[in-house]
Amino acid sequence: MVFLPDTNAFSAYLAGRSRALTARMQTEFAAGSMKLSVMVMAELEFGAEKAKAQPGTTKFVRRVETLRTQLEIEPLGEDFPRSFARVRAHLEAAGRKIGDRDTIIAAHALALGATLVTRNIDEFSRVPGLTVENWETD
Repeated sequence: MVFLPDTNAFSAYLAGRSRALTARMQTEFAAGSMKLSVMVMAELEFGAEKAKAQPGTTKFVRRVETLRTQLEIEPLGEDFPRSFARVRAHLEAAGRKIGDRDTIIAAHALALGATLVTRNIDEFSRVPGLTVENWETD
């Protein structure tokens, strides 16, 4: 099984906010079953860039830098455009849109055949065919 954590799952992991999430992430790191979306990495880099201006945030910045070396960043790839188009069209037709970046992350997970790991089950469960897990509660 392949897992693609979204930004909020990685943020919680990097901040050490959940023991259950941290334990599962470390297990999956060791198993080599985790992927890192280029979109998620971009959001984490943005968070780190903003954090540089705030005192006491160097730990988060260092963890983002370390994450970049721990996991290969997955490009969107050939299957992504069609996956994105289908997800977005379905959500718009149903009147249940999600955020643009979350649409990209969900479509990326589908294109990779990955389970999306998130703390935001309500939003991502709107995406047809997407398997989602919350490791804070699983």
